[in-house]
Amino acid sequence: MELQDVVASYQPQLFALAYRMTGEVAVSEDIVQESLVNWVTVPHEDVQHPQAYLAKMVINRSLNHLAAVKRQREAYRGTWLPEPVVNQEFRQIEARIDVSYGFMLLLEKLTPTERAVFLLKESFDVEYAELAGLLELTEANSRQLYHRAKEKLAGAKKRFPLDPKQQQALQHAFLMASHTGDINPFVQLLKEDIVVYSDGGGKVTAALNPVMGISHVTAFLSGLARKSWPIRDWQFVTVNGGVGALLFNKETGALDSVMAVDLDGDQISAVYIVRNPDKLPTIPGAEPTRNQQQA
Repeated sequence: MELQDVVASYQPQLFALAYRMTGEVAVSEDIVQESLVNWVTVPHEDVQHPQAYLAKMVINRSLNHLAAVKRQREAYRGTWLPEPVVNQEFRQIEARIDVSYGFMLLLEKLTPTERAVFLLKESFDVEYAELAGLLELTEANSRQLYHRAKEKLAGAKKRFPLDPKQQQALQHAFLMASHTGDINPFVQLLKEDIVVYSDGGGKVTAALNPVMGISHVTAFLSGLARKSWPIRDWQFVTVNGGVGALLFNKETGALDSVMAVDLDGDQISAVYIVRNPDKLPTIPGAEPTRNQQQA
């Protein structure tokens, strides 16, 4: 199989695999690129399943990366959120592959090996015997790890396509809050057990712990609507497959934050705000436009 055929056939799934393992965009792109380069440089004439072969390389590189950043992740200040994937077509992630923040945070409950087993089984339908070979496990152990992962992810909700009316309502609520300070349209969309996660990485202002419950979240968002949102330009985009926005500093034009929401039915179950400047450079170079603010 020629390289161009491998790239066309497998790159989107391989990127999604690396991203769901690491939660880092540039790292995932590097992992996939290294794996594809390795495909060219090593004999593979006898490889019967190129997808599984490449997936093994991606998984191994991802596990090595997670081992290298383990202490850094453990010492992370505040809530650690994955780097945002803005506009999925840019990263060529298939729509059926869930990279929502809700699912990504659930994956964080798994050990790296559990995550590898679960993703290989779910994304590539790898048999237990093959999983054992790929990850140097026994077949019984691979089966056990998969079932353990499934139990830990039992709370995962199926993601449904966003209704255009829902998207319009969300954007209207955001704009009302940012332009007038009135967050009531936004609050009306929130679930009672809403959670807001904010990631500043200890480098910019952010809530160190998740803000939970509608009363606390309302107070938190009221503060943002008064102090922060009016001095930001908004650009609505797709973030990790759902509704999101880029927030730009009005004075400098620099990207300040990325916001994403998870929906449960027609209500918002979680809001994610990524402010750590180290996690923003991978965002496609979108510039704020005045007409989008008035939409």
